[in-house]
Amino acid sequence: MNNGALSKNKRIIAQQEQKDKKDSKSMTMSKAKTLLGSMKKSKYEDAMNEEIDPPICLNIRMVGHSFPPGSQPFIPMVKMSPAQNVVFPSCGPGESVYQTVQISNTSDTPVYYNLLGDSTETFKAYPSFGLIHGQSFNVVCFEFNPKAPRDYNFSAQCVFNHNPTNVKKMNLIGHCYEPKLQLSND
Repeated sequence: MNNGALSKNKRIIAQQEQKDKKDSKSMTMSKAKTLLGSMKKSKYEDAMNEEIDPPICLNIRMVGHSFPPGSQPFIPMVKMSPAQNVVFPSCGPGESVYQTVQISNTSDTPVYYNLLGDSTETFKAYPSFGLIHGQSFNVVCFEFNPKAPRDYNFSAQCVFNHNPTNVKKMNLIGHCYEPKLQLSND
């Protein structure tokens, strides 16, 4: 009797396993496969899942060099045009005018530059830092945005290759005027 009960249990277990296999096959037929190979139950399962964060795109600028501390990096060979003075057209308070400067790299090695900013934010540079490949150039756009009518003069410093001894200076000159008109009915 014991043997008969064991064989009956084995048959029931085998039938249950076959049924489970059949059910799982029919379920996998209705599931969709994702790009990573995992199975989804429905086409819109990802959209219904509230725990999914939307993708975010971040651009991170990173620049570095391979020179050990205390060693001499490549000496930058750059030319700036205009070389000394950048004169902006006259404007009124709160208006913006623009000028460009071309920084040319005449060497075969890349040059990193960083324009130190004006603390009053009257003069701004776009982009304020960057990498110029060998035998190439970058154009930097300067913005003059005065707050009050007067003459402005700022000595902009451009540091090359992260080395404070490799600095070029240029004068940014701007004039801000405010009209003062008086009308009379004579």
